[in-house]
Amino acid sequence: MKAAVLRRFGSPLFIEDWPSPEPQEEVLVRVKAAGICHSDLHIIDGHHRNVTLPLILGHEISGEAEGVGEVLVYASWGCRACDMCAKGEEQLCSKATEAGWVRHGGYAQYVVVPSARYLIPLDGLDPIRAAPLADAGVTPYRAVRRIRPWLQNGSMAVVVGVGALGQFAIQYLKLLTESQVIAVDLNDSKLQTALELGADEAMHPDELRISADAILDFVGQDSTLKLAADSVKKGGIVVQVGEGGGHVDFGMFAVPHEAHFTTSIWGSLRDLSSVVEYARQGKLKWSVQTLPLEKANDALLRLRQGDVAGRIVLTP
Repeated sequence: MKAAVLRRFGSPLFIEDWPSPEPQEEVLVRVKAAGICHSDLHIIDGHHRNVTLPLILGHEISGEAEGVGEVLVYASWGCRACDMCAKGEEQLCSKATEAGWVRHGGYAQYVVVPSARYLIPLDGLDPIRAAPLADAGVTPYRAVRRIRPWLQNGSMAVVVGVGALGQFAIQYLKLLTESQVIAVDLNDSKLQTALELGADEAMHPDELRISADAILDFVGQDSTLKLAADSVKKGGIVVQVGEGGGHVDFGMFAVPHEAHFTTSIWGSLRDLSSVVEYARQGKLKWSVQTLPLEKANDALLRLRQGDVAGRIVLTP
């Protein structure tokens, strides 16, 4: 099979011929699309631990499984024995193995999945368009779901970073809460997209002059975390979702009193099922650009340069 393989950190991927997997008790999925994610850039740059090379990247995977049909792959596979797994939070399992991080992922013609329980039937959704739901769609859903107690009538939420994840977040805030939504980004085109997706206001970071009940940071750099800390109400909540490597000073009088600061990581299998159902009902909008698997390095370069409006998916 064809695969895009990371062999050296900091190096372009190698397009190679690999033996097609022949799983016994696991499930073989023929990949139809794999989304390109900023996390892939972090892995390439050597910022993630527990990554063993060579590695086939890709954790936003859709495809076809024998006996099931077209599916979306939930790509964080827990130990199935710990407390987190018992609660259905396999993405928080300390022994989780993730496609594209710990195990080979979807930048290939085939991917091996531990169990059919991690396959969500698409039931008519286009598998190429659906691939980004597995991360870009589910990660902001989980973050918004967790902060709903802060977002009652008359509340205000700020979305910092209006890339693919931020665009989904705006829609979930409008679907799941009664809050006013302000979108913040440096890119005017993305700000216009935010307004089209339902944001009440859209502005550059230096224009933000409010105190919000909840702030979702999809960038995660020093500057955006400081913006969030400076803009959250006392008792409000800041959620870092972006992996920009930033930090924020924390301590008494360093941040608003009794403000909550947390991270949000990926989503559960249950979360992803909810996202797919919203997509089936036509309640979500997202843009997808396709490139062949052989153009994986071109796609990653475009993402690194900020030249992606929504999500790029690779098609084997």
